[in-house]
Amino acid sequence: MGLRSGPIALTGATGHVGRAVRAHLDGLPNEVRALGRDDDLPAAVRDAETVVHLAGTLAPAKGDTYASANLGTARALAAAVEGSSVRRIVALSYVDADPDADNAYLRAKGMGELALADTGVPLLVVRCPWIFGPVSDPGPSFAPFLAHGGRPVTVIGKGTQRLAPVYVEDVAEALVRAAVEPEAPTGTYALAGPDEIDLDTMLELLNGAGVRERHVPPSIARLLAHLAPQLNPTLVEVLLADSLPHDPPLAPELGMTTRGPRDVYAAPVR
Repeated sequence: MGLRSGPIALTGATGHVGRAVRAHLDGLPNEVRALGRDDDLPAAVRDAETVVHLAGTLAPAKGDTYASANLGTARALAAAVEGSSVRRIVALSYVDADPDADNAYLRAKGMGELALADTGVPLLVVRCPWIFGPVSDPGPSFAPFLAHGGRPVTVIGKGTQRLAPVYVEDVAEALVRAAVEPEAPTGTYALAGPDEIDLDTMLELLNGAGVRERHVPPSIARLLAHLAPQLNPTLVEVLLADSLPHDPPLAPELGMTTRGPRDVYAAPVR
C-alpha cells in the first residue's frame, strides 16, 4: 500500500518541532498547510487527509492559559474536523498527560487528547518527554540551560530529575511517518530517547564538562513560582518532576530508532 499523498494540515507549524516536521515533509508529494495561531483552521482541515497537531505549550504566552493553549487548541481542531475529509490525526503530547492530573498543564494535555479521541477520527497520540535539538537550536525545554559567558546555569531542583530526552529530528520523523504510512498504529504511545539520565548530566552534555550550575531547592523554587515573572507553579512542578515514558514505545512500531543526547552531543561543547 502506498503512502498517503493527500494534504496535511500542521498546527503549531512555527514551533521547534513544527519546523523540523516541515523539513521532513519536504520532498513528499503532500500539500503541507502550515498553520499558526491566526490562520483559518477549518478551511485548512476541510479537505485535508491528515492532521498533525503540535499546538500547545508548557509556557503560555501573555493572554493565554494552560487550558486555552493546550486544551483550547485541541477542541478547536476537534470542531474543525467534524464533517471534514480527515482520515487520521497525529497529536504530539507529553509523557505525563492525564485529564485527572492536579497540574494544569498535564490536565490540559490529557483533556486535549480526549477531545481529539471523541471526534471518532483514527488518532495516534505521541507522548514525548523533554525534546532537545542541536546546541545551535536546543528548543524551548533546554535553551534556558545554555551557559553564557561562563555564568552558572540556573537549575530548578536538585538536578537529579530523571529524563529520557528525545531528539527533535527523531520526533519529526516519527510524526511524519505516522501521518503518511497507512499501517502506522493508532492509540497512545511514547516516543523517548534511548537513555535515562539525570538533569545535571544532560546539562553537562549540552554545555560541556565543567559547566557551572546554580541549583534552586524545591521549596525555594515553589516560592519563586509566585514571585518571578518567568515562572509559575504549574511550570515549576513539571520542572521538578521526572520526564520518563510510561506508554508502549512507538519507535519499534514504526521500524525506527531514536537518539539521545550522548548520540547528538558527541563532542564536548567548548
